[in-house]
Amino acid sequence: MDRTVVPPASWYANLLTCPDCAGPILGDVGLSCSKCGFRDESGRDLRPQHPRGFHAILPRTLAISVCDALREIDTTRPSITYDGPNAIRDSRELLSEISRRCTRQNGTVLDLGCGPRDQAAPISYLGYSYVGLDYCNANADLLGDAHSIPFKDNAFDCVLSYAVLEHLHSPFIAIREVERVLKPGGIFVGTVSQGEPFHESFFHHTPWGLLSLVATTDSLRVVRLWEAPDTLWALSRIGRYPRVIRGLLRTLDCINRRLPLLAPRKMRWPVKDKQLDRLYRSGSLCFVIERV
Repeated sequence: MDRTVVPPASWYANLLTCPDCAGPILGDVGLSCSKCGFRDESGRDLRPQHPRGFHAILPRTLAISVCDALREIDTTRPSITYDGPNAIRDSRELLSEISRRCTRQNGTVLDLGCGPRDQAAPISYLGYSYVGLDYCNANADLLGDAHSIPFKDNAFDCVLSYAVLEHLHSPFIAIREVERVLKPGGIFVGTVSQGEPFHESFFHHTPWGLLSLVATTDSLRVVRLWEAPDTLWALSRIGRYPRVIRGLLRTLDCINRRLPLLAPRKMRWPVKDKQLDRLYRSGSLCFVIERV
């Protein structure tokens, strides 16, 4: 693909909005909002100071059949086509999906909950303009809150969130914020914990949970779901168990992966059923969500 030079970090300055009132942000000296008085002298802290309330109408019944929806959604693992620099956290499958689906020239990507900002180089390699937002990590371009994303409506071609949704106290607010800042035709790509143990997390998501969350929005739809490593592997890596127990869990995970004959009945299942079974046992879920 034709890779373009990524603009300097100031490319997103005209997209910023006040996290408290959504008014315009001025950046001559620090960051300020003339509408509500928000002010930050550091020039990069857009976490809410006096945030407005959030009002939404949620349906009392689920608008979709999650079982039917999972049958229709692509649950295959994507092929890895990304060939650029690696991030600290392996994101090659996500980057391959971004490259395939985010086809606008000079695309813009928000890394929501960017952590160490390790996805910046890979995103830039693909030719997209990158900005990383995190609540507390000093490596982020901007400090901000996923419940009040400080950017204008329809600002981004892609929102990336690597293991973020489980750390949010109100994912129903955050998903609407993602919907708001995505352009029509844009994509929301990322991962979310399912079977991983507690790690300063609020809400882990099953496939049913993620589908029901997205179903409460007006314009988002899940188009692909696939599994990350199995829950046994996750428990052996980040579970709060003694070292001996973690070693046994790693052994069990290895046996589970290498000896499918232990479950001969599953070997006769249709391909889709095998994919869903792996999805239900996954430590975390990988997803692609489109804004239609």
